[in-house]
Amino acid sequence: MELIHIRLKNGQDILGIDLGSCVGCANIQNPVQVKIHPTQGFYAQSLLLFSEETSIIIDDSDILIKSKANQRGIDCYNSFFEEVQERKFIDDLEDVSDEEAEEALMALIDAKEAVKH
Repeated sequence: MELIHIRLKNGQDILGIDLGSCVGCANIQNPVQVKIHPTQGFYAQSLLLFSEETSIIIDDSDILIKSKANQRGIDCYNSFFEEVQERKFIDDLEDVSDEEAEEALMALIDAKEAVKH
């Protein structure tokens, strides 16, 4: 599956996995809207934050540009989902003892500092 960038006619930039097989529309899995903060740079926000759904369909008439995401888009998208996983991991620690939570957090910190090849 391919990560795509969509610029809507209303100016929104959306990144997501192209599910294809949609005539006259774009079927996007795990869509995020990319925004620009004046001092912090790019950040992403889930379009399905309050939904049980994992995909959206956008009509071609609403799309200005649809293309394969560039490296900056890929990095922003991956960074967003890494942060989501970390937050879920930390939220899950509420039901464990302090010692277990500290152990799990230290493992997470060590993993972040490790050299990745």
